[in-house]
Amino acid sequence: MISRNSGGGFFAAHWDWIVAAAGVVALVGGVVLFTMSGNGDPEENAANVVRRLKSAKRTDTGVKPVDMSTYERALQFAVKPLQIAEVEETGGNFLVSERRVFCKSCKKPIKDGSKTCPFCNETQPEPEKVVVDSDGDGLPDWWEEKYGLDTAKNDADEDKDGDGFTNAEEFAAGTDPTDKSSHPDYFDSLKLVLPLKETVLPFYLRSYMKTPNGMKLEFFDPKRRNDYGKNGYRYSVLVGEAIGDTGFIAKGFEKKEKKVEIKGSNVERAVDVSTATLVRKKDGKEILLALDEKRKPVDVKATLEFSRGETKTFAVTIGETIDLYGSKYKVVDVKSVGKGAKVALEDALLGKIRTVEALEQ
Repeated sequence: MISRNSGGGFFAAHWDWIVAAAGVVALVGGVVLFTMSGNGDPEENAANVVRRLKSAKRTDTGVKPVDMSTYERALQFAVKPLQIAEVEETGGNFLVSERRVFCKSCKKPIKDGSKTCPFCNETQPEPEKVVVDSDGDGLPDWWEEKYGLDTAKNDADEDKDGDGFTNAEEFAAGTDPTDKSSHPDYFDSLKLVLPLKETVLPFYLRSYMKTPNGMKLEFFDPKRRNDYGKNGYRYSVLVGEAIGDTGFIAKGFEKKEKKVEIKGSNVERAVDVSTATLVRKKDGKEILLALDEKRKPVDVKATLEFSRGETKTFAVTIGETIDLYGSKYKVVDVKSVGKGAKVALEDALLGKIRTVEALEQ
């Protein structure tokens, strides 16, 4: 057995008591510190710690800055969520980004439907409207559905209301293909057929003489044979009488002369330029016929062709009226224009003058 007074000293002899005493002292100190800290509010103490951490400079804390990009993207999607596109083939849907188009000026991608480019402020063109034509007949689906046509059948050349115009013509004119009273203008189906045909008087004023009964006029038709088998036929009538069976009346006569210089000299001679006034019985048209004036034009006749349904042809002169399924037009002028011709007609209902032209004879 080893004695306490043997070699090793006091600490060697009493080390277990020294360790126990140090533990007691540490325990007492911890209790004192805990008691002192327990006097404050725990939540307030925690808040103070958080404030100290926030106010401290990052360089002081040694902590790296937090990457906020993920949070910012999530916040952006929360404010403006992605669009949902439906897929007709499957009946489902999926998230897609909003539609973008290129700016016509700076070529940067911008939101579809933007009035101006947010990058260059250039005004953008209006978007083109998509026209759906399922059957490819030239008639859009919305129009066929409106008037009860078949969107899966080519019915452009059919005439749903039987007014003589196809569905395609009604669509082009903006009329109702189901209403007979609503149709394109019949006038647009009228065309001028050349050449014009000019009618002339078959006779001319050959002579005149004063008689006790009045002025007698002699008209002569070189192509008509007389009763004696000779060429020509003479009409000798007083002013106011009918000129045979020609349909004209000799309404008046004016005797007059005109001085004409003889070619190559300063001498003038008198030329008879007397005129007779003729009236056509059927329409009262007056014609001024000079002495010895042959082939005097009376009418210029135009041929108008109406190509709607069954083709109709009208040979017309000024003053005559044509009827196009109840729409009446009066011929007010017929004339040659260069190598072509023009016919002017007045709409009897509206009083509007319209023309039909042909470019070449």
